[in-house]
Amino acid sequence: MALATAAAPLRFLSFNIYGYGAKEGMPPESRSAGVEEAIVKCKADVISLQEVAPAWWDGTPLFAHLAADFGIVRGDEEEALRRAGAPDGYRPANWVNHEPLLYRKSRLKLLDSGLDFFHLSLQAEKSVTWAVLEDRTDGRRFIAFATHFWWQGNGLESDAIRELNARHVLNRVADVRRKWGNLPVIGGGDLNCRPGSLAHEVFRLAGYCNAADAAPVRSPHRSHHGYPVRGKDGVFRGALRPAAEDVPGLSIDHIFFSPGITVLRHHIWVGRPEIDVSDHSPVTADFAFTDAKERVSPATDAQERVPPPPSTLFVEAARKAYGTPEYAGYTNTLVHLFAGNAADTLDRPRQGDLVRWIYVPGARNVRDLGGWNGLRTGRVFRGTELNAVGDHKLQIGSAGRKILLKDLGVRTDLDFRALDEKSRGACVTNSALGADVRLVDAVIRPYTRMFDPDQTNAYAAVLRVFADAKSYPVYMHCWGGADRTGTVAFILEGLCGVSEADLAIDYELTSFTMFGLRTRVNRGTANFADMIARIKSYPGATLQAKFEAYVQGALGLSDAEVRAIRENLMP
Repeated sequence: MALATAAAPLRFLSFNIYGYGAKEGMPPESRSAGVEEAIVKCKADVISLQEVAPAWWDGTPLFAHLAADFGIVRGDEEEALRRAGAPDGYRPANWVNHEPLLYRKSRLKLLDSGLDFFHLSLQAEKSVTWAVLEDRTDGRRFIAFATHFWWQGNGLESDAIRELNARHVLNRVADVRRKWGNLPVIGGGDLNCRPGSLAHEVFRLAGYCNAADAAPVRSPHRSHHGYPVRGKDGVFRGALRPAAEDVPGLSIDHIFFSPGITVLRHHIWVGRPEIDVSDHSPVTADFAFTDAKERVSPATDAQERVPPPPSTLFVEAARKAYGTPEYAGYTNTLVHLFAGNAADTLDRPRQGDLVRWIYVPGARNVRDLGGWNGLRTGRVFRGTELNAVGDHKLQIGSAGRKILLKDLGVRTDLDFRALDEKSRGACVTNSALGADVRLVDAVIRPYTRMFDPDQTNAYAAVLRVFADAKSYPVYMHCWGGADRTGTVAFILEGLCGVSEADLAIDYELTSFTMFGLRTRVNRGTANFADMIARIKSYPGATLQAKFEAYVQGALGLSDAEVRAIRENLMP
């Protein structure tokens, strides 16, 4: 049906209004009028605000005034906390501020909305608020989101956490699209990272554009500056950074948009009162919607769920980190931030997080095979060897043994190392976890060697371990938990219907450990590309069917054994 009226450009505003301020003498109540003036001055249709501390809601008239023109999407905090894994009544100690999404009621109608907290144990207020909106002018619908990513500097570890935040946003958008259709998306906020970071690459690789890069008319300024200072007259005055530092490439506030939308103008507001009320300037972008017939066709769940790496930043960050002496402990540091004590369920990643890393002193590259890809958590764990046979000299001690035995309940030690690596006698016949854990000695070769006739019996024996319900939980490993272990993970996940994108993600995660770079386009001894190509040569209408054809045709597993593996690994 033809639309009678073309809608005017739609303006999206992102503005971090600074939620704290007491120590700088800038409490919200002293800045409320200026923030309100700046917001009204921007004339936006959709607004993403960040750092809205309780004082903004309860101690100022800001939202009471804005409510005359704007609908306010705050989200159901109780429901979001429960979904994040918190018990009833739980409030994190660092419960500070949130990211509401506002929409102009005269133009837009709210159809659906929600709120997600990224991680309770780091900064609980970091979140994404989303809404499905309909333009009253022409009936077009779109998804909008407001977000604020992890802070704490620009190191690789912080960048990796922000990458997880970006993936969380895209996963939530994918969920909304499955309900409402392949709607275009506009969103943004304080991402706490500059263009070219891992989080930016996640959006770019998913097909999103940064308005600051794509707009034909762009602001020459940086989006954040120094804190305003109170003058002798009692009035706050902000100032831009020196010219050499006031450049767009150093901005950390960003607006992204998906295909189906055209950006017309990007602007950073640096007048008054905009720079006098916060250390961030308001950022706006004006958009026009393309005709529906020009929109991209709906993406598959696999394409939506995880943007396709590798990105150059992923590769460069990993390579750079390998040269630092601190890198040997990097994975376990990241694990500690996300997993903490394995018994503390509030600090564990929940369903929907990219991956469940696990902190195991004396080991590396340890993660749960499930939880983010449709497989059950707590069934299979992958990681390094546990006794010092390899030249990385890792040796699990009592602390690591406690986590694997007591917290994770490991019952089977599935060891893929070759016998010539096991030169230390006892580790040939006994698990490093003790006599109560069954040791399965299963020597295999990785990657495309899984298709070799001389590997048939070895791989069949490995998979039959997973068909036996008494084996679980299983800790599987080779030397670094990368190649041989990764090949078995590839088969198990593929047999359970994990998408090709997620198979590659699991493979590539090893790059963030001490064992070298892995990407899906590698050519050489570590070759994911050839492995997936060989699987695709098997008969079957789906990738899962092709894995089944390999397992049954090449390895000789029965229908009952395949069903048992799936029953043991899938919800």
